[in-house]
Parts: sequence; C-alpha cells; structure tokens
Amino acid sequence: MKASFANLRKLRKAGFGAAIALAFAVPSSPALAGALDDIKARGEFTYGLEAQYRPFEFRDENNDIIGYDIDVANEIGKRLGLKANPVDTNWAAVIQSLHSGQFDLILGGMTATPERYKRVNFSYPYMEASSGLLARSGSGIADAGDLSGKVVGAGAGTPSIKMLQLSAQEHGHEFDGDIKTYDDDAVAYEAMRAGRIEAYASSIVSLMEFAKTTEGFIVVPFASKHWGQEFTCMAFRKEDEDLRSAFNGLIADMKADGTLEALQNKWFGQSFVDLLPNVAPEW
Repeated sequence: MKASFANLRKLRKAGFGAAIALAFAVPSSPALAGALDDIKARGEFTYGLEAQYRPFEFRDENNDIIGYDIDVANEIGKRLGLKANPVDTNWAAVIQSLHSGQFDLILGGMTATPERYKRVNFSYPYMEASSGLLARSGSGIADAGDLSGKVVGAGAGTPSIKMLQLSAQEHGHEFDGDIKTYDDDAVAYEAMRAGRIEAYASSIVSLMEFAKTTEGFIVVPFASKHWGQEFTCMAFRKEDEDLRSAFNGLIADMKADGTLEALQNKWFGQSFVDLLPNVAPEW
C-alpha cells in the first residue's frame, strides 16, 4: 500500500522536474498561488481532524481538543505568525469536507495511501504510521495469520479496512462475517471489551496508548507483503501547492531543530523522527 522510500525519491524528483516545466509553459494563476496568502490575510488557518484518535487528538476533561496533532499545528501557526484552529469532523468524509471548503488542510493523523493521493497531495511525513492489531491477552492472536474465523474491526474510512482484506487474501482465510467499522475508536474499544470483536486494526501507536492503560489487551504488529512502511502526513487540496510547500518547509525545520522529536517524546514516549524522510508520498 505504501510506495517504497527509494520510489518516493524517484517520484518526488520526477514531480519536481514536471513542476518546473509547467511553470515555464503555463502563466501563473492567482488561484494556484492564493491559499497561503489567504490564510495570512485571515490571520489563521483551519485544519480538519476527528477528536477521537488518542494520542493524536482527543478531548480532555474540559472538552478542549489536545494531542500531538494540536501541538504540531500550534507550532506551525507560531512560526507562521498565525492562529491554528482545529475543526472536529467526521473522519469518513474528511477529504470531501476539505474540498467543500470547511477547512484549509487535514492535520489529523492521516496515513498516506494511494487511494487518498488521487484526491489530495500529502506533506512530508511528520509521524510514522505502522499498523497494529489489538487483541485480548491469551486470545492466541500473535499476527495477522491468526485472524482466520475471527470477528475483526477497523475505523470507518481508514486504510485498515483494505489492509484486513488484503491480509485475508494473503493468508487464504476468511473472517467471521464482514469487517465491522467504527466511527469512534472508543466505541471499538468497548466492542473489544464486550467481546463483540476479537481484533481491531489501527495505527500501532494509538492502539498501544489504549493497551498500556487497559489490562487484558495486547498489541501485535500488522505487517504484510502488500504494504511497506507507512507515514502520517498532512493533506492538501491539489491546487494548494503554495500552502503545502510552506508547511513542508516548516516540517523539515521542526525535524532539524529537535521540535518534532520533543513533541513525539511527549505524546508517544519515543521519537520516530529518524524514520521520516523529507519526501512527500506520491504514487
């Protein structure tokens, strides 16, 4: 599901060359260069997320949205001299909401995928996004090959649904019924507690956040020959290249000066910066 790191470099290089050729062939258009100017004129930028994805974004006891993505967005806003405003939305329709103008970009723990790339362009990765499976201790589930005949679930609108389907094909087994989907991780975790599902696929860091505070659950890696390393990226409308370019530069700066490492240590207990290339995923 994920382009290889080497291919990303090649694709990025090819895309850069194409962009140069286009710049000489087509007169500049205000519509293609106005997104960055627009947020500067407003003094703020808005970003879409779903505040149910701990520790990326969730609501605290005061109903304020906090988390890794909030801190990243606030740091970017600080460096641009702008206010960063999160917009809590339905994740299954988040790209549609971006295109309808409900916010300026998506900054909500989104995994870059080929399917999503058809509709948006991605930033440089700002977090690693390997997948995992949540299971009960003693369930006998040690990897994806143990899911035969199990009731499984995944987040609605997430790559985990397709990954479960590909994994079943790879291992030659079937699940017990259709893949259950959940708009809210908290509802999925409750289904796990109640035994309504036996495994839940999501990003390994979010599952570990749940498992470390809840007895009786384990997180196992969810790997396959069908996908490689996965990355968490911001997403932009394809015409908003000026905005994406500005954010890419700030992400690179935050990696270089240690800011991103500090935020990852704060929210995940370790840093993944060394795994993140300054190359935007493209397919």
